[in-house]
Amino acid sequence: MKSRLSKIDKIIVGAGSLLVVLVFVYAQFISLSPLKSDLALKQQELNTEKKLLEISSKKNLESQKSDPEDTSELQKEVPVSPLQEQFLLDLEKAETVANSQIKSMSFSKDADVTPAASQNTADNSGTAQGTAQNQSTANQGTQNQTGTNQGTANQATAQQQTVPATPEGLKKLTVQLSVESQTYTDFEKFIATLESLKRIVAVEAINYSGGEEVTSLDQESKPLTYTLTVSAFYMPTLTDLAAQLPKIDAPAPAGKDTPLSQFPATATTQP
Repeated sequence: MKSRLSKIDKIIVGAGSLLVVLVFVYAQFISLSPLKSDLALKQQELNTEKKLLEISSKKNLESQKSDPEDTSELQKEVPVSPLQEQFLLDLEKAETVANSQIKSMSFSKDADVTPAASQNTADNSGTAQGTAQNQSTANQGTQNQTGTNQGTANQATAQQQTVPATPEGLKKLTVQLSVESQTYTDFEKFIATLESLKRIVAVEAINYSGGEEVTSLDQESKPLTYTLTVSAFYMPTLTDLAAQLPKIDAPAPAGKDTPLSQFPATATTQP
């Protein structure tokens, strides 16, 4: 006789099968859900990287198409040409501001600027000689002087380390000035005006002699006469930047027929 399952047995078998299927589906869901989350996260990161790449590519194309950087402002400090006319106007400005008068001037240009390395070499040789002298002094028994000399040498070495390197090809425009200032304050103001110019200049030498001491009210103080050596720098090797030289800040023409007249020329009127 064939055994037949009762309805209760069929229900139990069906429920067990359904439970097995549900457990299998739940296990698949638990194992695949983190993978789906990771996939979505990776896809989002990929989209973000694509957008960043597009932005970067656009910026590179724009930078390649854009004009080269304007160096006019930088060339106001160190131009690629001597700009002697502009330097002359700056000297006249200092002359007016400081209530002084330039008696004479002489220009020289295309002089090479001594590199800082050669200066350091010379300083190091002098320091080496001083060290040798200090050692000989120490051998004679003057230990205090040796300590002082070593401190001086260390100070000189520290100063040498702060000297900036000089670019290759840097040249200077030098002018010898003979100036007359009414007072010592005007003399200081003249030098301060030169050192505060937009263009980088260096006052390399100052020579002056004081007048007679004022000892009475009847004695008048004389103007201070002195000579200056002033240098301005330029880089003639940067020929590709010559088109961006700053314009000379020259005053407008006075409109005179002759430089000796006091008034500008006027149109002649018919009688």
